[in-house]
Amino acid sequence: MTFFSQSMLRILLLPLVFTLTCQASEPANVPAVTEKKTSNKVLNIPVMEILPINTNLLALMSQLKLTTINNQQVEIVLTQLTESKATRNAAEQYLLLIAQALLQANTNGKDADSADVIALLQRAGKLSDQISEQQLAQPDFLQLHLLLAEHYARQGEYELAYLEKKSYLKKYYIYRENKRVAMIASLEQSFEVNGKKANNALMESQNELQIRRVAEVQDEKSVQQYNFTLIISTAIVFVLLFFRQLRIRNKLIRLTRTDALTGLANRSALFEKGEQMVTSFASQPAELSVLLLDLDHFKKINDNFGHQVGDQILVTVSQLVKETMRTRDIFSRLGGEEFVALLPFADSNKAKAIAMRINDKIAQYDFSPIMLQSKVTISVGVATMKDNQMTFDDLLHGADLAMYQAKEQGRNTVVCYQDIAAVQERRANTDFVQSMPDI
Repeated sequence: MTFFSQSMLRILLLPLVFTLTCQASEPANVPAVTEKKTSNKVLNIPVMEILPINTNLLALMSQLKLTTINNQQVEIVLTQLTESKATRNAAEQYLLLIAQALLQANTNGKDADSADVIALLQRAGKLSDQISEQQLAQPDFLQLHLLLAEHYARQGEYELAYLEKKSYLKKYYIYRENKRVAMIASLEQSFEVNGKKANNALMESQNELQIRRVAEVQDEKSVQQYNFTLIISTAIVFVLLFFRQLRIRNKLIRLTRTDALTGLANRSALFEKGEQMVTSFASQPAELSVLLLDLDHFKKINDNFGHQVGDQILVTVSQLVKETMRTRDIFSRLGGEEFVALLPFADSNKAKAIAMRINDKIAQYDFSPIMLQSKVTISVGVATMKDNQMTFDDLLHGADLAMYQAKEQGRNTVVCYQDIAAVQERRANTDFVQSMPDI
């Protein structure tokens, strides 16, 4: 090769050598001691097989990279590794030969025999077929090409030096790409972990919010139940008070319409009900009758036995009359010893029959447990509506007249107002005829 061609080759290789020298200082990413296969499914990185490297050999390679080294100590370690009977794989043999070449180059410096160094490195290069391309792209393995390029250049084999530099660059690009992909995979994994952490934090936050919401709902339910219970309790109290007030009102109304001694309807209730019945029977007046009952000689009973006995007599008589009357009849106390019975759907004959049964029952009742006198009698006046022009007062007045007629007839008897009216009408007609002058 001419001097001109050698000079041109050196000029072309200067930038390349400078770049490679700077990049060769990057730290080595040597795989672990155990054999493993790595892959990245996301980036479609092919599975590569990494041969394990002895840790002492890795430490030796790190020392050889230093600017100042203890050659004697390094040589001792290298001798121990070389003479070790342990089985070494192709990668370990490859690095061991590089270490020998580096030691020889460092020891002798510029005086080192390039032929011996190249021989060691060429032996190492023959092992490349047994090592994966990815592992050969590691910085420790790439030193083979740098050393070969350097010593080829010393021997003037610039083309070979150029080819070694080119091989170095090619493998170095593989190393950089693998490193970039590994970094991206690491970042992706980191992002994925961070995403999972963020999702977990979000789920925890959502769970806390859910728990808080459940607690709030339970509190709301408790408040609603309390309010509902309070409302129900208040409503029950108001209902109880309302019914109590209603009961008191009804009791007061009943007291105003009931006789306190006998429990019968009193005078005001009698007239109210009597007027209603007279109005309702206006279309059939003959079906409504009234009985007026009066106890005989009741003043003597009070005078002889006292008012307490008299009250017991009144209560007993009222019970006996109620037992005799029909369910639709109305029996009431008019006042004192007088009682009135309203008999709906009863003409004069039915009313007289009922009055006679009452009269007989009282006359036959034994009053000796109450007083010494064993018998009590009553006088009954019966009145029946004759037309729809009559009022309740007219009807009651007719019964009263009949009752007084019964008293005059000796008491303990029943007298109908219709009979009295007929007799009075005959007497009036007779008196009228007798008073007429003779013609």
